[in-house]
Amino acid sequence: MDSLFVQQVLNGLITGSVYSLIAIGLTMIFGVMKISNFAQGDYSMVGAYTAVFVMAWVGGWLGWIGSVVAAAAVVGLLGVVTERLVFRPLMTRWTDIDMIMVSIGLYILLDNLAQLFFGATPRMIGDPFGGTTVHLGLASTSLLRLFCFFFAGITIVCLELFLNRSRMGVAIRATSQNRFAAQLMGININQVYRLTFGIGALLAGVGGVLYGTLFAIYPTMGALPTLKAFAVTILGGMGNIRGAIWGGLILGVAEALGGNYIAMEYKQAIGFFIIIVVLLVKPSGLFGRKEGA
Repeated sequence: MDSLFVQQVLNGLITGSVYSLIAIGLTMIFGVMKISNFAQGDYSMVGAYTAVFVMAWVGGWLGWIGSVVAAAAVVGLLGVVTERLVFRPLMTRWTDIDMIMVSIGLYILLDNLAQLFFGATPRMIGDPFGGTTVHLGLASTSLLRLFCFFFAGITIVCLELFLNRSRMGVAIRATSQNRFAAQLMGININQVYRLTFGIGALLAGVGGVLYGTLFAIYPTMGALPTLKAFAVTILGGMGNIRGAIWGGLILGVAEALGGNYIAMEYKQAIGFFIIIVVLLVKPSGLFGRKEGA
């Protein structure tokens, strides 16, 4: 097998795992609360900046791990606060346009606040492993990028265990299937909403640290992760966590292969071309169910 092909697949899987993590948060919020949160990528931006400041205090791999934990805590709390103060008051409205406009407003507000407090100069998260390279047969990558891939995987496995094995996880799944039936079964819907939004934001925060480890960090960086997250959730099927996982990996690999074999200029377009084809053939997404099925 061509080593260049294997190398690009590996690069795509690493990038795609980060896309998946951010998209899972978005699809969880949509699946349970029916909110299309356009500020999801900006939660990633806040997580990335949190990592920058934590790593300025604590260096090395311990600082990197600490930055992920700090980003999860800060952004998770930010998600809980915005759900309670911004989104929940609008949940009784009969139209979704209010919710969409509010999330776009939140996205612009977070962008501008980041510009005000952090400035426009791009920043990078330092490599705690000193640029160590790992050789994997036909491909190679840095230890830090490999660490990002496994960390994203471990986070997704922990989320799956929480949703399938814990009482609150079952309540979240029940609410996503039918919130009125869940209420009749005695589930506290407001608590489920608060926790779901907090976890969705937390995943975006962790994804932001991984994204900021691979790419530059700047105040408007949230736009691209938001776009990718929507692309992944539409590709995999809105509200479907497994679809978000596979959708992220497919998009990451498609971008890497397309950018290498066709042209880097068309890298972004290639991923979205695949999405258009999938939606024309299967409008519910690769793993989504048809309405009424």
